Amino acid sequence: MKDYQELMDYYDERAAEYDEVYLGKSPGMPEPETYQRDVDAIKKICGAFGRGHLIDIGCGTGYWLPYYEGNCTEITLVDQSRSMLMECRKKVTQSPESKKVHFVKGNFFQMRFLPRIFDCAVIAFLISHMTRDDETTFFKKLKMIMKPKAGVLWIDGSWSELRSKYRDKESNQQRTLQDGRSFSIFKRYFEEQDVKVILSKHSLKLRSLYMGDAFFAAEAVLKH
Repeated sequence: MKDYQELMDYYDERAAEYDEVYLGKSPGMPEPETYQRDVDAIKKICGAFGRGHLIDIGCGTGYWLPYYEGNCTEITLVDQSRSMLMECRKKVTQSPESKKVHFVKGNFFQMRFLPRIFDCAVIAFLISHMTRDDETTFFKKLKMIMKPKAGVLWIDGSWSELRSKYRDKESNQQRTLQDGRSFSIFKRYFEEQDVKVILSKHSLKLRSLYMGDAFFAAEAVLKH
């Protein structure tokens, strides 16, 4: 990932206020109604997703966890940010499903997993920080740890006419915390054709796609 350490510092420092993005209090676009509409739609998608052993890669604060956890028998939450995992634990401790949840702190690219142990995966707001080479490496590893025909739910930022008023499609962007500290992070956004091309390139068959002005959710299945 580009500017990796600054990206990690940003997420560590932003963890306590991160969920505000879902309320439209985002550095990306001052459009709260747009965010709320997309979040509500994706909550429903998450509520219908998941089975068996699910891995959530780059789980962050675990915002989507309450919506899919009831569909799974076991959940592995992975994130490199200690602060993000601390926020995530707060949600888990309040959940009746907490006994099925495991936390793993670390860099997914460097982790070792047994092959073909996961039935499905959630990947939210992670691929948008990756270069093309990182993306290829990521999906190669993902396919190694997923069972055949495993389901994948990819949630990320949409490239839309509305977004273009505020952001470049791909660039280093300044993100400012509530206390005024600023970080430069690499970010890219995806339009519908981008999503389809990336999934097909990495041997994933698209099953459904919600494309909002702020966020999208693509549900896919491994072809083999």
